[in-house]
Amino acid sequence: FPVTIKGPVNDPVNDPVNDPVNDRLSEIKKLIDNDKHITREELARICGVSIETIKRDIIKLKKKNELKRVGSDKSGYWEIVK
Repeated sequence: FPVTIKGPVNDPVNDPVNDPVNDRLSEIKKLIDNDKHITREELARICGVSIETIKRDIIKLKKKNELKRVGSDKSGYWEIVK
């Protein structure tokens, strides 16, 4: 029996799953752009996620060269890489 497939075969399955994450990464960048001294705790509270989730998101942004930390963890600040 021949099998016919309707619709795109390579439709990205993870698109709906990744959308909230990408939205949150954009939100984190906006928040940091508004306050470069914002803490991880403040980001977590505003975004409604755990501090661990924020830490993972920050790692993602750093790996994509979109964010960097200037100075120490305690007295430094965030910088959005343009």
